[in-house]
Amino acid sequence: MTMYTTTLPGRRLALKFRSLGDMTGKTFDQIASVVGPPSARSFMAHNQVLYQWQATGYHIALLFDANDKFLRITSEYSGIHNPDANDVGSGIGALIGILILVVAVIVGIASHC
Repeated sequence: MTMYTTTLPGRRLALKFRSLGDMTGKTFDQIASVVGPPSARSFMAHNQVLYQWQATGYHIALLFDANDKFLRITSEYSGIHNPDANDVGSGIGALIGILILVVAVIVGIASHC
């Protein structure tokens, strides 16, 4: 499990970026129209601009050229956790444990009646 879990707004933001597909050649305005306004903007060397978007558990930073055309993703973090076999197994184990507890309570109540 990651240190930070992704909230629903973080998941929504990540899905919006994913829906853009390959951003090569897209302008800032085209991207922002889909994902919303950035959280931060930094002016870089060579008239480039770094825009950042974030919501709890998700952060992405995109670099744009002097003409506001996308150059590359400079940073992306996602705390979205996809369950693996161990998570599924531990979830099933927890359900079995709860089922055993419920059966034990029912048996205990039935034996006292």
